[in-house]
Amino acid sequence: MSRLSARQMQSGQRQVQERLSRVRGDANLTIFESVYPPNKFMQTCGYEKLKECVGNGEIDVDRNIMTALGEIDAGNLRTGADLLAEHEQVDVVQPVYERHKETFEDLATAESWVPGDQTSIPVSYDCTRHDLVPLGDLDIAKPRDRVKYYGRLMDRMMTIEGLP
Repeated sequence: MSRLSARQMQSGQRQVQERLSRVRGDANLTIFESVYPPNKFMQTCGYEKLKECVGNGEIDVDRNIMTALGEIDAGNLRTGADLLAEHEQVDVVQPVYERHKETFEDLATAESWVPGDQTSIPVSYDCTRHDLVPLGDLDIAKPRDRVKYYGRLMDRMMTIEGLP
């Protein structure tokens, strides 16, 4: 097997980054379209009005989102946020992963070319890659593992903020 030239590596890395940008756009738009409208409605009109309009069939909101928003309205912010994260990763983002499976396979290969941890996310007050929350044994391609990782991120954020 021949070694890749620097030019080939840069070209391959650029292609993966371009495809990853398209995936991120697809995932972010999909999340935004599913979660933002009912959140905005609740912020503007209140949860009870949202429930009334959904109950009357005037608007359609996924029942998982309604459950999460009900928890948030009741003051159970972490529970509501956890339910929204699960809905996002399992019901909304997973189909995006499936549409772009090759990009994630290529990303895993490309990551082996770059030194350091490129998958884990830092949680800190400065714009550095310090204080990474490691992905560890979780598989980013599995929606339930992404939900678990979200939980790790939230736990770290709450520790940094001094919250229980």
